Amino acid sequence: MVYSTLSVKKSNRIATVSLNRPERFNALNADVIRELAQLADDLDADDEVRAIILTGKGKNFSAGGDLEDFLKSDCTDKRAVMAGARAYDFLILRLMRLKKPMVAAINGQAIGGGCCLSLCCDIRIAAEDATLWLPFIRLGLAGADMGSSWLLPRIVGLGKANELLLIGDSISSREALEIGLVNKVVPPDHLLKEAESFAIKLAAGPPLGLAVTKAALFRSYSTDLESQLEYEAAAQGFCLGTEDFQEGLKCLLEKRAPSFKGK
Repeated sequence: MVYSTLSVKKSNRIATVSLNRPERFNALNADVIRELAQLADDLDADDEVRAIILTGKGKNFSAGGDLEDFLKSDCTDKRAVMAGARAYDFLILRLMRLKKPMVAAINGQAIGGGCCLSLCCDIRIAAEDATLWLPFIRLGLAGADMGSSWLLPRIVGLGKANELLLIGDSISSREALEIGLVNKVVPPDHLLKEAESFAIKLAAGPPLGLAVTKAALFRSYSTDLESQLEYEAAAQGFCLGTEDFQEGLKCLLEKRAPSFKGK
């Protein structure tokens, strides 16, 4: 599929996805949201892709919702507002349910919805000059949007999530690293290389094992320990019957790197 708001490059079993509206600071609009959701389906169905990198074309990751759209819209039309919100909500759920691991390479500013997109990724790498900001409360809006009130406490803890969402201050990449919001901070010119380093490790892993692990982690947010243990047992039972497990055993005995096939 040809995308108008995204740039997609595939190499070495890794799909590098760039938000491609640099003239608008990669702001999110209906087209971006629709294409990201479609791309998630496309990448999950592509057996040649084992890991995904999400970044922004140009100087910024994403400035969040496109203000031009808000200025043109009738915010008093509750049905239209809710329809738009549900499209964003659908995207968050779709990204969280990706079977393949995703690494965010956060360049420049990740604001509002742009920051929320990074929260959906499994690993977040930020450039030293990156800024993360959830400013909804400063606009007179609810301090939480696009799943941030659910995702953020689970990433940084409730206290820091309260601070970020209720006060709405921006934080540097170094501050984000200190609170566990990002996994690593690197110089801007090393950002994609570092993201690729993580993606290469993920792409070398067992696709089925990674998929059920991601599903288990997502499920853990809404269940109890007993139910989760049952799910883990079923997931492990499934993986024990795969060719990838047999390959993992052989490579351990033969002291070589595994070659997982996703079977």
